Amino acid sequence: MSSANHIFYRSFYAMGTRFEVVIPGPESKRLEHLFHDMEEKVMWWHRHLSRFEPDSDISRINLGASRYPVEVDKKIFSVLEECDRYYRDTHGLFDPAILTLQEFWKENGWTGDPQEAASVAARSGWKQVITDPEKQTVFLKTKDTGIDPGAFGKGLALREAGYFLKNEGIENALLSFGGSSILGVGRHPHGPHWPAGITHIFEPYRNVYVFPLHDAALSSSGASLQRKPAGNQEYLPVFHPRTGMPVTGWKTLSVMTKDPMVAEILSTAFLLADETEREDLLKTFPGISLAVEVTYLKQNANIRTFTNSLNKNDQNGKTGIKT
Repeated sequence: MSSANHIFYRSFYAMGTRFEVVIPGPESKRLEHLFHDMEEKVMWWHRHLSRFEPDSDISRINLGASRYPVEVDKKIFSVLEECDRYYRDTHGLFDPAILTLQEFWKENGWTGDPQEAASVAARSGWKQVITDPEKQTVFLKTKDTGIDPGAFGKGLALREAGYFLKNEGIENALLSFGGSSILGVGRHPHGPHWPAGITHIFEPYRNVYVFPLHDAALSSSGASLQRKPAGNQEYLPVFHPRTGMPVTGWKTLSVMTKDPMVAEILSTAFLLADETEREDLLKTFPGISLAVEVTYLKQNANIRTFTNSLNKNDQNGKTGIKT
C-alpha cells in the first residue's frame, strides 16, 4: 500500500480547545517523537499565555500590572510587541486587551446599556497598555484593562508548530486548532492543496466555501450556534473595541494568509471593519490571499469574497470553491 494512503493522526487539549495533527505517512517512532516535541512547544505557550493558569505571564499582568510594571518572559514580551504593531496597523480593530469589556457583557446577561459599554471600552483596551522594551515589563494604565490571548494565541501556537515541523523536514501536514484556526503545510497526499471548508451554521454537514491551503493558514471569526440572544438582537461574542458593542447578526469572516497568527488577527479585524476599513486592511496587509464573508438570511448563506490586488502573485489562482 502506498505511503500516501497512510495517515498519522494525534491530538491533545490546549488553550481551551483541541489541537489536531495530520501527517501523511505510516506510524513511526520518529513521528511519535516529533508529535510529543511539538505538543510540548504548544503547551509552553499555553502555560505562559493562558489567563486561566494562575502563574502564566498573562495572569500576572492582569492581576498586578495596573499597580506596578510586571516583567515577563522574553518570548512573551516579543509577542506583545507584535500585538502592539497589529493594534496600530488595524487602527485598533484588533485589540487583545478588552477582557473587561467581555466580562461586562457576560455579567449583564448580554443586555448591557450601550452607553455603559462605551464607557467600559474607553477605560480599557490596548491604548491603556505600556510596554518597556529595555526592562521587558508591561504596565496597565487602568484597572479596567485585561489581556485576553484568545484573540491571537491559537494562531501563534499554530505558527510555532508549523515552523517546528518544517525545520524537522516534514513537508506535508494539516494542523487544526479547534477547527477555527487551521494551517496547511505543503499539500494533501492526493491533491495540490489541503481543502479546508467553512461549515454552514444551520446545516453542519455541508460546507458553504472551501479554501485551498498550500503552505497557508485559515482563521474564522463570527457566528455559531452559541450566539447570545438579547431581546430582538442576536449578539456574537465579538466586540468592537471603540463602541464596546457586540457584533450583531449571523455572519462569519474567514481569512487565508501565510501566517496563522495574522490570519487569526485579521479574521476578527475584518469582521468588525466597515467597507472603507476593509479596503485599508487589504492595502496594509498584502499577505491576505483571500477573505470570505458568509452572511445568513433566513438560514440561506450569502457569500462575499475579497481578494488582494496587491498580492496576485501569492494567490496562485486559489480563489476557493463555493459549495
